[in-house]
Amino acid sequence: MIPRIPRFLQGLHNILTRDLTWDDLNKSLNEDMRGMYEFYARGLKSVEGERKGIKRSIKFVWHLFVAFLLKLTPPRRLMYAIAFVFIIVAMSESKAVSAVYSFIIITFLLAMELADKLITKDELSVARDIQLSLQPTNDVIIPGYDLIAHSEAAKQVGGDYYDILNLPDCSKLAVIGDVSGKGISSALYVVKMQTALQLFATETNDPRELLIRLNSHVYGQLKRNYFLSILLVKLCSDGNVELCRAGHPPALLCRAVDNSISWLKPNGIAVGMAPSFNGGIGSEQSNTFFSNSLEMQSIQMNQGDVLFLFTDGVIESVDTDWKEYGLDRIAELVKHCVGGTVEQMRQHINTELSIHRAGADLRDDTTFVLLKRTS
Repeated sequence: MIPRIPRFLQGLHNILTRDLTWDDLNKSLNEDMRGMYEFYARGLKSVEGERKGIKRSIKFVWHLFVAFLLKLTPPRRLMYAIAFVFIIVAMSESKAVSAVYSFIIITFLLAMELADKLITKDELSVARDIQLSLQPTNDVIIPGYDLIAHSEAAKQVGGDYYDILNLPDCSKLAVIGDVSGKGISSALYVVKMQTALQLFATETNDPRELLIRLNSHVYGQLKRNYFLSILLVKLCSDGNVELCRAGHPPALLCRAVDNSISWLKPNGIAVGMAPSFNGGIGSEQSNTFFSNSLEMQSIQMNQGDVLFLFTDGVIESVDTDWKEYGLDRIAELVKHCVGGTVEQMRQHINTELSIHRAGADLRDDTTFVLLKRTS
């Protein structure tokens, strides 16, 4: 006769396994372990030079444990030490009371850490909503063009952005940019860049001048290893298009008349990597490498032509074997769906990128903009 499981244990089992599947468990463990290692490894001492495998492993685990302790606040670190003492006492003297005390303290610590995480998650959700609200909607009207965009962050907030700005001569400016890195720091820089560019766009029609002013505004204010790659596309109602690029992936032009494709890649280094001018602010001296590097490229778009703008997260999207999608494949992908509407093209591109990833997580923020000439 099979013994009946107590109702208390059945209830506990139901709580622990609610909405849980093996795939979810396996994916969560892999993601959590990888994220935990990446987080604590920032303060991890190197074990290079240790030849013996066992000694090397022990030192690695010890350094990882120390890095974990140092991440705790001092009061929580003390509580953890007390719980550890209770565990040792319980094991050495078989005292159940010490084990209970240890369990209570550890549970309390987990509850506090979980509360911190949930508070941060809620704040990031609010930040994500704010970031999305700063992006233009897909119903923006650009005379002579259809526009649609897609943006997906690798984390809750990201360093990619796009915008559509009105210029003083009544033309439109399509903007796509990518601040190096991911997460909240990149997102904050995005807001700074976007706000500055919106202000400067009220004062000049020249995309190259806009980039020079933007670089002058942010150079020296960015933290080390941060920069902005950006592509500006000025759209005139007669189909004339001007491009200026600063360290950003090239734009892809698809011609409707012969289904040909070409890469548009005017020269230019990323914003924030060099000063715009020699001398101080307001200097009348000659331009430096940043402004000298910027080129303008003009093209004429005809009816049915498509311009595809994207961040590097699109072409660097990887599958489970870490194989990137690449420039050639994205060019062929856009070429084969150029006959559809921009909405159909967006859906097709997203579907193919999703198939390529085959369930793999986004490695980088992914943003693209489709512009189709309608007349």
